[in-house]
Amino acid sequence: MKSASDIWVCGNCRSINPLSSGKCYRCHTPIEVAAAKPEDLTIEHKEATPVPTGVFRSSENRAVLVSIATVAFVLATFVALWINATATELRANGEAEAASALFLERLPVLALAPIFGIAALLSFGFWIRRVVENLPTLGLGYSKVTPTWAFFEPLIPGFNLYAIPARLGEAVDKLGGHAITMPLLGLAIIFAFGPAIVVGFLLRFTGMFGSGDELRQAVSIGLIFVFACQAVALAIGLVVVWQVEGMARAKHESLEATPRRTP
Repeated sequence: MKSASDIWVCGNCRSINPLSSGKCYRCHTPIEVAAAKPEDLTIEHKEATPVPTGVFRSSENRAVLVSIATVAFVLATFVALWINATATELRANGEAEAASALFLERLPVLALAPIFGIAALLSFGFWIRRVVENLPTLGLGYSKVTPTWAFFEPLIPGFNLYAIPARLGEAVDKLGGHAITMPLLGLAIIFAFGPAIVVGFLLRFTGMFGSGDELRQAVSIGLIFVFACQAVALAIGLVVVWQVEGMARAKHESLEATPRRTP
């Protein structure tokens, strides 16, 4: 059984949190901001509307970097997949040496795809970190995660497939919502995973009934098709990024235009 020394009370929403928790589980306000003494709490309580705290710093330049890195990743990946398809065709025609030579000659180009991919994830991490930092400055409360964790989420393989749309959705929701954001995110998920699943089943049948060369050719063509669909998902993601930017800018401008009341 926990004692009073093992918990802290959120002065904002009255939630009771374990002392080990750095933020309120309900409103996500950090302990250093929200912790209140029980004797200071009134019997009647109305949850306070978040007020702007801190200094707003634009994330627009970071959004530009996200866009550039993502476009570069898409183009470099298409080039790499085309080289792979060409080499596979050469190998199927009995020109294994020519295929190997092509790979060796284009190796620096092939390396660009993962480099730009990492750059895109890093730039998104820097951008979403700034977005999360700006939420309190816009009077929108706090994110479910800290700015530091928001940066690392996109860099964790597998987990980032959940974290990126989740953090985008949270930002849009706190900024007031957008009519088409959630449908866009849903469409992006369909484009990212749906075609890959379908092509995976088709390749399974090709492997069962076709030759090794036919399977390799099918894989190379399938990869181009799947990534084309994933490129559409990435483009949709960029649309949402700029929706967030537009709403954050509008919110900041409205706060700047509103006269601040002095206590």
